[in-house]
Amino acid sequence: MQIDTKSRTAIEDVINRRAAIASMQEQLKEDVKAIAEYLDIKPAKLNKIISLVEKERESGDVVEEERDTLDTAADLAGSGESKQDEGD
Repeated sequence: MQIDTKSRTAIEDVINRRAAIASMQEQLKEDVKAIAEYLDIKPAKLNKIISLVEKERESGDVVEEERDTLDTAADLAGSGESKQDEGD
């Protein structure tokens, strides 16, 4: 396969952009680690929070749905008072 100058330039551009993205991803990872350390939480928990905020901003009702899911899990696990018990 012969690659002309225009194609070679386009390929080099893609390679350079991928390298830039990888660098930004690494910097984001370090930033999350630093913020999590400052907040005294694990980076995975901060990433979960960030993901929920992004989804909430994108489509809404995500936080409320997550809250409902967690409430249901707590009820099933017996670690929280069920809504039925609250009404009695």
